[in-house]
Amino acid sequence: MDKRDENLDAALQGIDGEKRATLRRLLVKGAFVTPIVASVAMSGLTVDVLAQAPNATHSRPLVSDRRLKKNVTRIAEHAAGFGIYRFQYLWSDAEYVGVMAQEVVELMPQAVVRGDDGFLRVDYAGIGMHMERSAA
Repeated sequence: MDKRDENLDAALQGIDGEKRATLRRLLVKGAFVTPIVASVAMSGLTVDVLAQAPNATHSRPLVSDRRLKKNVTRIAEHAAGFGIYRFQYLWSDAEYVGVMAQEVVELMPQAVVRGDDGFLRVDYAGIGMHMERSAA
């Protein structure tokens, strides 16, 4: 193992094994990722700060904050591990199928933004699905 590998291993120490392997692969095989990771680290940004930054995968993230929903029932699980739910917004009797932003931010923080009103929004394109009005 050369000095570069030792430095990378030291930098990734303390991160769980699966995440460490993914980060190692991105850093070693993805030259385009390294400047981004370095930039984030040098700026002192955290995942929480990045989660609030706008992203470009969807033009309008949808309000998906748990605090704005009622009659919530978990009906499935997304491949990433967060729940898919049937719910109603507090101001409506219509039923929808979607996700809870508080769960998504834990597993896919790049798909969640915080609106000016303080409520979390999910970029459904960023999680590979879309919110639907329920037929039930």
